[in-house]
Amino acid sequence: DVVENILRYVRAALGVGLMKGRSYLSIGTVSMGIAGCRVPEQFFVDYLGMRAEYIDMIEIDRRIAHGIYDHKEYETALTWAREHLTIGQNRNPEANRFTQEEYDEQFDYCIKMLLIGRDLMNGNPKLAEMGFEEEAGGHGAIAAGFQGQRQWTDIFPDTDFPEAILNTPFDWNGAREPYVFATENDTLNGATMLLLKLLTNRSQM
Repeated sequence: DVVENILRYVRAALGVGLMKGRSYLSIGTVSMGIAGCRVPEQFFVDYLGMRAEYIDMIEIDRRIAHGIYDHKEYETALTWAREHLTIGQNRNPEANRFTQEEYDEQFDYCIKMLLIGRDLMNGNPKLAEMGFEEEAGGHGAIAAGFQGQRQWTDIFPDTDFPEAILNTPFDWNGAREPYVFATENDTLNGATMLLLKLLTNRSQM
């Protein structure tokens, strides 16, 4: 079919244009020795026209500790999450469970991680208004991944919630373009997610 072939070509051309000059942001390094977490820089440059950028996971905690995020949006996101998300059954033995206060702290922390992960990818001009001009710039990332295991998850909440919400086509602000955010910084899966998102205009799992 001629029309379908033309549309395929146009979708592919748009994808190439959208990737050109953008980055894959690696937050952390290799998760648990997974080969797909090793960023193939030459592949990104030669085939996708992208670059790789890197930042340590501790930047997330630094920004939380110093309040480097949009506090007003944090309150909006937290209210939305509390109202619309269902907490799953806790199957841990009683002795291994956190207190409700600890769970609440982790829930709040995950919301801040989500906002900061997005800011690291895109930047956020509101941070400049708060006096954080460098952090406001972001990394120009069209895709990103977060290592997590195990150096992070042994002491901090994991990023399953931020990853799930970033990859969906909606949040507390309503419908929006989905992000590409790979769990365990699985870069090769992230690249596949990116290509499929660009070709289908759909969020990726």
